[in-house]
Amino acid sequence: MKRWLALAWFLGLWALAAPLPQVYDRLEEALRQVRLENPTQALAALDRAQSLLRQESEGLPPVLRDATLLHLQDTRQAVLKQSRADLEARLLLVRHLVGKALYDGFFQAPSGEKAAYLARLSRATGLDPAQVQGVQNLSPEEARRRLESSYLQLMAEDLSRALAAPSRPEAYLSLARAYARFLVIQDSPQSTLKAQDFVQALARVSGGESFRPEVQKLIERASSWRKALAPT
Repeated sequence: MKRWLALAWFLGLWALAAPLPQVYDRLEEALRQVRLENPTQALAALDRAQSLLRQESEGLPPVLRDATLLHLQDTRQAVLKQSRADLEARLLLVRHLVGKALYDGFFQAPSGEKAAYLARLSRATGLDPAQVQGVQNLSPEEARRRLESSYLQLMAEDLSRALAAPSRPEAYLSLARAYARFLVIQDSPQSTLKAQDFVQALARVSGGESFRPEVQKLIERASSWRKALAPT
């Protein structure tokens, strides 16, 4: 639980630095090699990812870089423990942490660079390319609403899967995916959720406690957020 809390503390502190698309391309290439079926290859790929972030991540704000490195280290432990659910959850968080930087970077990038940010954002966070098509041509507020709405829709689907999951590992992974989506858009002025809400629910899942009431609360708050986002 401390790792999840550390992530929540990290993300409120950083500011945008340099463009990120090339950094993400190389990170993604390394992360594709992280599989439980080949632990040696997975650990070598994680070494490359960590070295990349330590040496060539000028575009990542330091606190966000440190949070990503923290989860890459936990990803190593998941490989060593052969824990598929934890491995997938950590990789989701790593990608979405960089996705947070890409999301914010999109709004500050020159018009000629926005498409590159959107393409990597789509890949990093699982957005359908159709959901980002043409977003670079919208006003900043319209672009924010469209992207935010897309993430909220995906978050609602993830939370519904967590609520109906037949096993704790499946519930944990769906909830971690919803949390990762939230991290990208957590700074929204319409947000009705906090990182701590997800942290507590994840702790209940992993701790063997009753978690569905907590997930139901997350669903209700996410629904309120979506309503607040709708045009009036």
